[in-house]
Amino acid sequence: MPFPYGWIKLNQSGDAERTVTPRAGHTLTPMSQGFFMFGGMDGRRNDQGNPAPNSDLFILKLGNKGEYEWQPIELDAASQVPPVRTLHSAVGTSPDEIFIWGGIHSAMPFQTLQDGWILDTSCMEWKPIHFKAAPAGNKGAAARRMSGQIQDRSVDDAGRKKTSSLKLRGSKARASVSGRGSISFSSLAGAATRAVSDRRGSSRTSVACGGAAGSKKWHGILQKKMGLMLNSTRGGAGGGGGGGASSMKMRKNAGPSPTGNLMATSEEQFHEELVAMVSQGQKDDGSASADPNAPPPRSNHTTSLHENSLILFGGHGGIGYSRRPFNDTWVLNLDNQRWTEMACHGNPPAPRSGHQAFSKDGCVYIFAGWNNELQFNDLFMLDVENKDWSDVDLSWGAPRWNCSLQLVEAIPSWRVFVFGGTADLTGEGRTGGIFDNRIGALELADQFRWSDPPLEMKPDEPMPAPREHSAICYDKDESRLIIFGGWANKWLDDVWQINVSSIVGPPYAISRVVPPLGPVTGQMKVTVYGVGFLSTNGIVIIEFTAGKLSAQTQGNVISDEIIECLTPAVATTIGPKECQVRVQIGPRDFTTTLAKYSYFLNTIADKSLCFGPGMLQEQQANQETRFVIQCRNQNGENRKSGRDEFVITVQQRVVNSEGKEVLRDVPFEVNDQNDGKYEVKYIADEGEVVVDVKLIDENGKPQRIRGSPFRPTFSKMARNKANEHTGPVVTAWLASTLKSLDEFYQTTNTGHQTKLKDGDVMNLIKVMNHIKDMYNEEDTLILRQDEIFETLQQLDREGVPSDKQLKTLKKTGANLTQLKDDIVAKEKEIQPMMQKESAKYKDEIVAFEEELKTYQGGLRKEAYYYYKSGLELAQKRLSDVTNDLNNFDSRMEDLLHIATNFNYPEDLNGSKKIMTAMREDVANCTGLWNFEVQRIKVTEGFLVVKWGNVVAGDMEDEIKSLFKKLKEVKVDRKSDCFTGVQDVVKKWTIFCPLIGELRDPAMRTRHWTQLMDLCGKSIIVTPDILLRDMWNLELHKFPDAVEDTADQAKQEMKMENVLKKLAKEWALVDFGFEPHKNNPEVLLPKLADDKFEMLEEHQVQVQNMFASRFLATFETEVVSWQKTLSNVAETSALLEEVKRSWVFLENLFIYSDEVKKELPDDTDKFVGLDMDVKEILMNCNAIQSAKEFCNQGSIYQKLEKVMEGLEMCQKALFEFMDGKKRSFPRFYFMSSNDLLDVLSNGNQPAKVVPQFPKFFIAIDSYNLEFPDGDETQRPNAVGMNACVGKEFVPFPEPLPLIGKVESYLDKCIDWFRMALKFFAKKDIGEYYEKKIGADGVLRGKFIADSTAAQCALLVQLVSWVLLVEQGFEKFESNGVHDAWQEQAELLLKLIELTMTNLDKPTRQKVMCAITLDAHNRDVQERLVLEKVESKDAFQWQSMLKCYWREEKDDASMEICDAIMPYGYEYLGNGPRLVVTPLTDRIYVTATQSLWLCMGCAPQGPAGTGKTESTKDLANAVAKACYVINAAPEMDYLSLADIYKGLSSSGTWGCFDEFNRLVPEVLSVCTVQFKAVCDAIRAHQNRFMLQGDEIFLDPEIGCYITMNPGYLGRSELPEGLKALFRPIT
Repeated sequence: MPFPYGWIKLNQSGDAERTVTPRAGHTLTPMSQGFFMFGGMDGRRNDQGNPAPNSDLFILKLGNKGEYEWQPIELDAASQVPPVRTLHSAVGTSPDEIFIWGGIHSAMPFQTLQDGWILDTSCMEWKPIHFKAAPAGNKGAAARRMSGQIQDRSVDDAGRKKTSSLKLRGSKARASVSGRGSISFSSLAGAATRAVSDRRGSSRTSVACGGAAGSKKWHGILQKKMGLMLNSTRGGAGGGGGGGASSMKMRKNAGPSPTGNLMATSEEQFHEELVAMVSQGQKDDGSASADPNAPPPRSNHTTSLHENSLILFGGHGGIGYSRRPFNDTWVLNLDNQRWTEMACHGNPPAPRSGHQAFSKDGCVYIFAGWNNELQFNDLFMLDVENKDWSDVDLSWGAPRWNCSLQLVEAIPSWRVFVFGGTADLTGEGRTGGIFDNRIGALELADQFRWSDPPLEMKPDEPMPAPREHSAICYDKDESRLIIFGGWANKWLDDVWQINVSSIVGPPYAISRVVPPLGPVTGQMKVTVYGVGFLSTNGIVIIEFTAGKLSAQTQGNVISDEIIECLTPAVATTIGPKECQVRVQIGPRDFTTTLAKYSYFLNTIADKSLCFGPGMLQEQQANQETRFVIQCRNQNGENRKSGRDEFVITVQQRVVNSEGKEVLRDVPFEVNDQNDGKYEVKYIADEGEVVVDVKLIDENGKPQRIRGSPFRPTFSKMARNKANEHTGPVVTAWLASTLKSLDEFYQTTNTGHQTKLKDGDVMNLIKVMNHIKDMYNEEDTLILRQDEIFETLQQLDREGVPSDKQLKTLKKTGANLTQLKDDIVAKEKEIQPMMQKESAKYKDEIVAFEEELKTYQGGLRKEAYYYYKSGLELAQKRLSDVTNDLNNFDSRMEDLLHIATNFNYPEDLNGSKKIMTAMREDVANCTGLWNFEVQRIKVTEGFLVVKWGNVVAGDMEDEIKSLFKKLKEVKVDRKSDCFTGVQDVVKKWTIFCPLIGELRDPAMRTRHWTQLMDLCGKSIIVTPDILLRDMWNLELHKFPDAVEDTADQAKQEMKMENVLKKLAKEWALVDFGFEPHKNNPEVLLPKLADDKFEMLEEHQVQVQNMFASRFLATFETEVVSWQKTLSNVAETSALLEEVKRSWVFLENLFIYSDEVKKELPDDTDKFVGLDMDVKEILMNCNAIQSAKEFCNQGSIYQKLEKVMEGLEMCQKALFEFMDGKKRSFPRFYFMSSNDLLDVLSNGNQPAKVVPQFPKFFIAIDSYNLEFPDGDETQRPNAVGMNACVGKEFVPFPEPLPLIGKVESYLDKCIDWFRMALKFFAKKDIGEYYEKKIGADGVLRGKFIADSTAAQCALLVQLVSWVLLVEQGFEKFESNGVHDAWQEQAELLLKLIELTMTNLDKPTRQKVMCAITLDAHNRDVQERLVLEKVESKDAFQWQSMLKCYWREEKDDASMEICDAIMPYGYEYLGNGPRLVVTPLTDRIYVTATQSLWLCMGCAPQGPAGTGKTESTKDLANAVAKACYVINAAPEMDYLSLADIYKGLSSSGTWGCFDEFNRLVPEVLSVCTVQFKAVCDAIRAHQNRFMLQGDEIFLDPEIGCYITMNPGYLGRSELPEGLKALFRPIT
């Protein structure tokens, strides 16, 4: 809410020493730091004891809780100080500058100033201003008058503008000028003395020389006058203002003061004599000077800021000591500090001082003031641009002067506040002036208007004392005026505030609300328009006020000019009235401007109506028609405004393409007439239209208008103008509706007047119905009258006379009103008769109900409730009971008619329930007996069917259908009739499935005999007997026994069929035979796979027969087949095992000389076994039948004996193979079958060569040559072919494949290692001899033409290491960087080589070289970026490097402190893994683990490259790496064989997913691998492993990869973990 418009005195806080003395004539200028107070008169005296102004400078700080504080300003050390002054002017010209001008410098003698000063508030420094002279060439008075714009710029001879030194105002542009010195009182006295002396002929002395030369007489006169004044002051003014009060005129304050009048007389006399003396002397003295570039000296004038200029007007003073009023107008251009007198036209104000001025919208306004002759309360306006004065002709109160004025920004129009001063309230002129403390406001609207806003204060609340020459300013943040000091026959130092927010309002205003009206329920979205809404932050409150009632709502600021809100609900407060709307934002006040908003009662659907031709029948099709919605409020009054919301549907019945009748939407148009009426227009085709009108109520829900929906019709043959309000349809409707209303009146009026006799219940009911019709049709009657009235009003608006119909309507309405009154009276009249008849028929209804209950109780004894009654009797009794119920219904209808009219139809509810129950019982029993009729027809039809033609499934389905229908019959399930019918149907539901079982072909005579014995009846079962014969057996009494018998028949038939099938199929099963590969005469038997499957199936079938409880009939046959099939299965399996072992061993013991030589005893045993096997095979070939062969008496025992002998030979052979493995360790990595194949073909190297890829990593085969072309001799190997990629590497010299197989295989390893070392040494020599490394093209050709890709990559690695380390040696000359650049160039040349036409093997070699070169370049780049300067740095030492050691004439692989010889394992011509920095770190860990005689354990999720990184490291150092997939099936023996092979061959092994092994195996593995590690550390040549002494190659490497955390993985034992160095 706005603060009250009342005075509040502020209290000073802070240091008491910082108090400002009481004063008047000072100025208060608002700046960002506070309000700057300067100058004024406060009773001080100069050196001569005369009253003098001051140059005090303070800042007024306003605090909270009604407090203020004065802060003295400490000026800059370099700052000058303006002369003391009072009644000057001060204006803020920029955010940090205050401009002061003029004022009274001395009161005795009187002297005014014309100097200008700038206070820079940013640094607190005073600067005097040097005013510029008029432009050159414009001398004299004309030069001081304006002839154009305010801005005055000088132009030099070249025509270019000159910029003055103060064009930019503010702290950054200052005038560096010196100020005028202060003129002391002694100087003034000296000037006066000189003036007197001059009149007597004395010598003259300039005022500037001081006052010492003045005569004693002048001093005496001055002292005498001063003494009189001092005495008068002490006697009359009191001590409050000090002796300096003589500088201010004494005024009346509240009442006459003799002392004040006396003081005024002394002061005036003093000033007049002083001025007369000094002025006379000044006239005679031509040496006194004034600033010619400034307006004449003056005080009590005004300066107003206009754009970049100051407008000065009026004042009191003059050159020298003159005292005259001015009405001249001067303009100071602040850009060039040049004063120009404005030559104005029009009606200027009279000369004056003590006035006030303000500037607004390009104009300067002058208010009030005085001169020697007049006092003013007028208001003048100066149009600055046109230099035109005009009298606004608007005054406020009595003439006044020396008042205070403040211009305040307000929206929409600014305000000017005037406070205090001296006012001529009595009309006595200036001498009768009285100090005033009133405050007036001038509204600067389109029409200026003065007002005296009443103070919102209590009479006893304090107010500022009447005063003049007070300083005033405005605090816009708090919307308050501040006044300080002034003169009230004493100097004042009080500070007051008055909050003017209720007058000026906040910095925002409201102009209008759209829409300007809405419902009293509120919640309607409106838009509030205005200005300045973004000027203040905070909650937006919109207040709606009507008188003392108000309601508020919150809004949202959309833009500076728009606020949106929902109107408040005022139904219970303001109601339907016009409101004033104001806005408040945050802590600010409500706007002083307002807008109008009207609340109205909501439209009520039940009160509103529709009328017009668009609602009626027989309108013209395909022409526009219309109807009007008339909105009404809850009082039934027509609404006067629009903006209601409707949901309107206009639909017409049409036939679609499918021939169905549907509703089609008809377009329509709604016109809001903004007076509560809405016109709806539409065009319809011929036929019926459905118009539904719904009003959206205040809750947002649609409510139907009275009478909706409407069903108008359209015809192509309608009358002319049928669709117009004045047309025939509306006219006919009016006539017919008026007629129907009258007819209703006549009928009801006549009917309700019927005379009634006692007991005449029917006529009584007729009268009651007429009364009811009146009540029921009342709303419709009112609606029709409203529709007719609105229609007649519409006709009247369209100029159609309707007086006659209106009179008829009024008459009909009166009749209906009267009828309503008559009806009410008639209702009271017949009330006794109604009560009597009502009671009478209530008793009859009770008696009727008792009669029904009695009848209902006897129904349970009726014959149709008992099954034994039979079908005929039951149906007859059902018919009789139905007739009785019909009679009861007739009587009940009559009673219901009477009860309904007496308003107690519910009394018959009991009778209705009884009748319903009886009807339901009869209906249910009827249904049950009807079902029995259907059941008899069905079952009798079944019984006459012959046994051979019975279809049991159809019978069963039919009976199930009957049983389902029986369940649907609604009858008491416990009644005798229902249980009787149900028992018969149940017998059939049992009988039918049994017939189905007995109709099975499996039934034999023995089974029928068994059934006859069970039933105790006998029949001969033939296809011609009837089903009735089976029914007579009463099989439904023995269902379980019948089913068992039928099941027995089926099972026995199945056994019989299976036995027949076995005999048939096994008679055809023979062995298949194939010739032995070493001896075609020997035929090897084999039972086909499908026969084995058949055998298993038949064994299952036979076994199932034993589980049957009906086995007895075929037990002998089943047992026989069980033995037969078991012999076939066992014998054939053993025969296959014997055959496999014999074929395998025969190849070694019969055809291998080496085996014969190594195992002579076992060979002899095998020869005997060989003869036995061949004998058995010949026997099998002779019989061929699998069943006959396998069921011979001793065949199984013979096979067992042979198998035992073969196993002994095989055991000896395996011991022999273990010896071979120890001789050639790589045999450990082969399967037993592959190894036996190699051993059996050891004398034929050509057959051994295809097995090379199984123990050599990358060798596919050797190229063999036979000496002298003799293929019977052992061949020589001349080269090897790669199985990884495509490559052939020749041997430097042939390798003879002689001796045992393990011997020449061992030489094969030596030979390919020798070959690789030979080609590596050759390539290194060629690389450096031809300086291939210096030319990328030659280097690419060298790699492409290399014999072995492996050797080329070795040379590439050796050369790169040398290149880098040579760069380290030249580090000071940027050698590392140059080596990096050289490597990059070599890489680019290789890339260019790939763009040529290369064959696949060559391209593979080049791509491998590019892969390694790219890694090498990246390594060098890191060395350069990290500024590595020595080959001993870890960044270089951690790389895998290769050196060709001349002392060993061999390659050496080095990384950190680990040194490993190059393995020369042939790797083929395959791809290489991309080496990343992570790979380099893995290499360090992996090699260090080997160097420390440990294993290595890479860990990580699947697919992260653990195994591939291990294999790539093996390729880098040319070691064979065997990948073993660890599986849970592996045992400790198989692991021991692998460790034996790795240890003896010096190769690497990588166990993939090692933690899949079971914990038991892992425990043994710990011991096995620890034995290997201990042997390496002990530098042993041989060691014990799993009971065998094994040769040790210390180059062995063991890696295990694991996927930790996976399901089914084992945790490694701690001892095993300690043997492997982990890599994550």
